[in-house]
Amino acid sequence: MNPNPHAAHVPTLTRAARRLFVSAADPFLSLLYPPKCATCGLLGSALICDQCLAQFTPPPNPSCVQCGLSSGEAEACRHCARRPPAFDRARALGSYDGVLRHAIHLFKYRDRPQLAEPLGRVLALYFQTADLFPTPCDLIVPVPMHPTRRRVRGYNQSERLARVLSQELAIPRDTTSLRRVRNTRPQVGLASGARESNLLGAFAVRDATNIAGKTLLLLDDVSTTGASIHECAAALKSAGAKTVYALTLAAG
Repeated sequence: MNPNPHAAHVPTLTRAARRLFVSAADPFLSLLYPPKCATCGLLGSALICDQCLAQFTPPPNPSCVQCGLSSGEAEACRHCARRPPAFDRARALGSYDGVLRHAIHLFKYRDRPQLAEPLGRVLALYFQTADLFPTPCDLIVPVPMHPTRRRVRGYNQSERLARVLSQELAIPRDTTSLRRVRNTRPQVGLASGARESNLLGAFAVRDATNIAGKTLLLLDDVSTTGASIHECAAALKSAGAKTVYALTLAAG
């Protein structure tokens, strides 16, 4: 079995992240409210400290050439071999466990939208240092949230990540073309087949002007079965997108 090609990027990401994640807060406020790591509570650190960044688990190896999930010894996993996804390739920064899972949980469910900055920057570094996709991306498209759920949460975590990636990678973002037109049940806790049926017809492109003929980078926080990014990619392809790559913080 070949060594994990993504694992070599973890130390590089950690060193670079240290330079990027220094708090920009007013020094007087820092004295009153010392910054601390959101995941472990280490005082005086950035929003996510070096020790926690180093614990992000790299993706599995070998991995499916299409979805990036574990594939055993095969080139493609059983799921992609049985039902080829609409996206052209999907990759994730790490496995959905440990510190990365905790950080995403805080970001998504515990009203910590500020974590988009460190998570988005480390994801951008991963994009820049790993050979993820064969062709350049024209636009970043975050997975949309239904307006009802957005009002409850107060923000769309994928849009927050897209804002950071757009700045770091100098790739424009499009947050209006792809819409979530059906307010589905939460995917958490659903079996693989139920996840797929839950999302059927949930996404649509209202205006294809900005995406027709483009290579798109579809962005989400987590991909477990790939159902969300598959349905989004299907809608984008139906509207004329040339290529759809998917990038997530975590997978599995």
